[in-house]
This record gives sequence, C-alpha cells and structure tokens, in this order.
Amino acid sequence: MAPLKDGQIGFIGMLAGWNGPAASMNEDAIYVVNELTGALSKNDCKNDSWKKVIELLELKLAEQIAAGRGRVCVVYVNGETVVVVDVTARPARFWVVEPP
Repeated sequence: MAPLKDGQIGFIGMLAGWNGPAASMNEDAIYVVNELTGALSKNDCKNDSWKKVIELLELKLAEQIAAGRGRVCVVYVNGETVVVVDVTARPARFWVVEPP
C-alpha cells in the first residue's frame, strides 16, 4: 500500500479493529463490540485506532448494537436482554435491561 499523502485519511487501523457488530453515533463516532473479548471500543479517527470504553462478560454474546444520545445499546441472548452503556460517563457505566 502506498503511503498517504497530506489530506488523505487512513483506515487501516479502523478496519483492523472492526471485529464485531458496530454502530455510529451522530455520524462522528463509531463503536464496535468484540464478541471474543467482550470489549466495547470507540474509533479514534485522528490516530486511526480504537480506544476501549468498557469490557464486560455480557458483551461477548453481542448480536446487534445501536448508539445515540450518549448511550450504546447491545442486544444479546436472542434479543431477550439489552446492555446499555453510558459512554459519556468516566468510567463508562452500564446496566442490563429486559425488553418489554
């Protein structure tokens, strides 16, 4: 692969870390769940890398995720359970809910 020229954006790190369900929040953040480690990570496009937000056993079973309003919702157990992660809190907080 040729080196990047000024003004070009590199995506090698983004693609390398994209290893599970992903969601975009407000078109400026991409979150991905690694189903093997249970880590929820946020893409750092300036450094072309991923930053771990939180790692949870429940996230190892992730099936789908959605993001918005500072929260990432991860669906697992065949849609019977949802983990909600507050990604604006430091450290990130989470809670488990059952859909109605």
